[in-house]
Amino acid sequence: MFFLKLAFMIWKKVDSILIPNFHSYWKNPFVNKYLRSVHGYAPNERYEGILLLRKDKKPIWISHPFNHAQARKVIHGAKVVTYAGREELRAILRKNCGKRIGFDARHTAVSTLASFKKHAKGKKFVNIAHDIEELMETKKPEEIENIKCAVEETRRVLQNIQLSLRPGIREKEVENLISDEFRNKGFDTAFCIVAFGKNTSNIHHVSGNEALTRECPVLIDAGAKWKGYCADLTISFWFGEKELKSYKEAMKKVLGVVNSVEGKMKAGVKAKELFALTKPLGKIPHALGHGLGLEVHDVPSGIGEKSNWKLKKNMVLAIEPGIYTKEFGIRVEHTYVVLEKGTRRL
Repeated sequence: MFFLKLAFMIWKKVDSILIPNFHSYWKNPFVNKYLRSVHGYAPNERYEGILLLRKDKKPIWISHPFNHAQARKVIHGAKVVTYAGREELRAILRKNCGKRIGFDARHTAVSTLASFKKHAKGKKFVNIAHDIEELMETKKPEEIENIKCAVEETRRVLQNIQLSLRPGIREKEVENLISDEFRNKGFDTAFCIVAFGKNTSNIHHVSGNEALTRECPVLIDAGAKWKGYCADLTISFWFGEKELKSYKEAMKKVLGVVNSVEGKMKAGVKAKELFALTKPLGKIPHALGHGLGLEVHDVPSGIGEKSNWKLKKNMVLAIEPGIYTKEFGIRVEHTYVVLEKGTRRL
């Protein structure tokens, strides 16, 4: 009902919405909300063009001429057209856009907007970035299912990787193995962080040449992507048989916070109430969690000490409490769907 109400509010403001997706500027993930690829890959990663949305009408994908032939075969969910030159593009926009055209100022290059205004001369352009953010806050069943598929694949790969680790392997090698596993099953890689030893204390470590030793803390933060929708999971563990007492105690605290947050999550709870449950960890240097969907860090924004927004039914949130010391870092991350009376871990 909320989704329908919000969509209705958008169409009161505009007659159409233009979503550009040109790789030299920005691979717009919002495109994946409406387009489907027969291969399961994210269309925005592989195809360039403009998504034209209209009320109560099938979307139009205005394909770049260079990949139009293939786009016609693999893209579903929209009518696929193309143009031979500027005049043809101008004709498509003028015929289908109406008088008021919505655009997302966050993800539309200044030069692209200027080009749109030139091609659609006399039309009114309306920034609906905030409306699009609200539209992406909660997820439809199909979107939740896509995220679930990405999460399950990520969990499978991380479990296999954890069991196959051997001393001497380097962070970058493990990252490549994870990406290869995703690709072999038809998934994209949303992102991947592999950290060994003291590198686990770097929150967004860049996988490098650090080698795994016989006794070593390990942190892997990764996500597969399915049909444009991302997963985000983090595992932390001690590799070896001589786990530090301090590591074991820190892990116990982190898992305790995970359980406390799970027990508190439900529609109507303020985000800052969840963050308050991180007190046993001391001061954590990042948000407790964030929205997840078409982007790894999707809306709603981070769950922090001053986050006054409330959880809504069908929000998808990644929760990631952590502890970071000079010797090691621990972060445990799961993905949840918010329910009316509780939550469900994907």
